[in-house]
Amino acid sequence: MPDIGDAYYPAGFDLIKKGVPEGRYTASVVSLDIIEDMKFGNYIADIFKPEYMVDVDEHPKVEGERVKDNGIFRYKKVDGHLYEHKKNWGYAKFLSMMGLRNDEEKGGQLPFLYQSDVKGAKVLIDVSLKEFTNENENSVSYPVARVVQVLKKAPVPF
Repeated sequence: MPDIGDAYYPAGFDLIKKGVPEGRYTASVVSLDIIEDMKFGNYIADIFKPEYMVDVDEHPKVEGERVKDNGIFRYKKVDGHLYEHKKNWGYAKFLSMMGLRNDEEKGGQLPFLYQSDVKGAKVLIDVSLKEFTNENENSVSYPVARVVQVLKKAPVPF
């Protein structure tokens, strides 16, 4: 019989993550998590979650804290699944803010987002608390961010 290892979940584990308090902060994009081909009902989307490091000079009380974006969704046409181009409004807006779209006036293909496109950008973020009850009926909450303004675009990666 194969060794499947130990896996446990400690009693009383704190499901409330502290992190960055709610508010508006200047921050830099330090990484980008990408989840491809995620299914939402009968739709397929790629999800992009930039991670932001709060600017220590402007916000010394949250020194070294990082917060992830709530998620930027890029819905796509895939055979056998529904597709509505209007669901991509948030993705298109994010690309425009980051200066990654040339076709804003006439629409067009929305490019895939890579870490090199956004890493190092200085942004203004709003941090809020995401709260929900998980499948075990436990309350879970953690901070999430959303870019409201780009202060300085990401440097060209070469």
